[in-house]
Amino acid sequence: MAVEFFIAKMSDHMESAQILKWLVKEGDRVEQYQIILELMTDKVTAEVEAPAAGVIKGIRPGAVDGAEVPVGEVICYIAAPGESVPALPPLPGYETTDEGQTTKDESPATAASVAVPKEVEAEPVAGPRASPVARKVAKELGVDLNAVTGTGPQGRITEDDVRAVAAKIADEGRKTKDEGPKTKDESAISVTPGAVVAPTQAQPIQDPIRNTQHAIRNTHYATAGTTLPLTSIQRITGERMRESVVNAPQFAIDVAADMTQALWLREQLAERVQAEAGAKLSVTGLLIKVVAAALKRHPRANAEFAGDKLTLHDEINLAVAVGTDDGLVVPVIRNADHKSLAQITAELAMFQEKAKMLRFSADDLTGGTFTISNLGMYGVDGFRAIINPPQSAILAVGRIVKTPVGLPDDTIALRPMMSLTLTVDHRCMDGVQGARFLAEIKTLLEQPHLLLA
Repeated sequence: MAVEFFIAKMSDHMESAQILKWLVKEGDRVEQYQIILELMTDKVTAEVEAPAAGVIKGIRPGAVDGAEVPVGEVICYIAAPGESVPALPPLPGYETTDEGQTTKDESPATAASVAVPKEVEAEPVAGPRASPVARKVAKELGVDLNAVTGTGPQGRITEDDVRAVAAKIADEGRKTKDEGPKTKDESAISVTPGAVVAPTQAQPIQDPIRNTQHAIRNTHYATAGTTLPLTSIQRITGERMRESVVNAPQFAIDVAADMTQALWLREQLAERVQAEAGAKLSVTGLLIKVVAAALKRHPRANAEFAGDKLTLHDEINLAVAVGTDDGLVVPVIRNADHKSLAQITAELAMFQEKAKMLRFSADDLTGGTFTISNLGMYGVDGFRAIINPPQSAILAVGRIVKTPVGLPDDTIALRPMMSLTLTVDHRCMDGVQGARFLAEIKTLLEQPHLLLA
């Protein structure tokens, strides 16, 4: 029996997706889980796998590269070699002529919804195997994909591969520019013991915010004066945030948590978590564990407002905001209250890898009941985040800073303090309820042994 191949919903608010490129054609034989299509959704660029083995048949008229397809619409079948399949009607915006050919409806009402962006029209149909994001970045940086060696699955070129080549080209260009005949003074410098020597290229000044530079070193910056079209991710995120601000009465509460005990615990568990998860335990990992425990005691923070009622979720699915060059994605750690630190760390590492290529599954991006947004690694002291609707709250996390703190014995000590800002939908929680929930998070961070109680 033929299997329908349709556009599945890959995020809570996804309504349609754009076909970037077919990787197969009518009549091709495919295996189950073979990647057959590249899509651009409201959140990510995704590679879509075949749900079954068979032959591609009955590709829907209008389902071409660049077409916008509504969620749930069947665009082809995967059938047995001699099996017949039903004829599908043309996609919205396309029409079938009397001769049986499919053409684009150029009427003003539909032209805008099916117009193929220039980036898609120019997308190469042959050449090195590369992810859609890698092709986009290569075009922006002027990198020839033929000069890139892919490190992804089956030699596929990833975004990191392209950026590495671009960095190498730029570095070689700088060396060529800087090289020249050395003078006697440049090649032989005597230094008197005890003298202060000005830093040279071989002795760089240590940057006091090197951790911040490490976090943003791979960020791609556009040239000043250019006009950049919004990606689907940026456009949808902007629309959702505007909707949130307009429709939800939001207020914010701030506290600072002493991270002394939490950092000590992370150090003690580092080797064990590294061995089990294959990744380093982060502050975000600890936060997820702590917030999940706090949400069990404060269910209103793990709720959804709809109309005139409040739905308290029976699952704690923590969404973690991850920034990419193309916009913000929010993958979800499901049932976070039932997972160990090693399991949480492994999932975070997996999401970070997926974010590099913006390749997520539908389950990765749906079902979040509470969101954590941590900008501490970028040197941000604190900020107020906008609630991700229909959730009832979001936690914004700043960096850890050594701060003078008055102790109970009236002495002053430097303590690693971290700012926490809870933004709350007032329809779900009032000020007292929000304050109690945030105080619970602060207490668990400062006394993490309470997680065992």
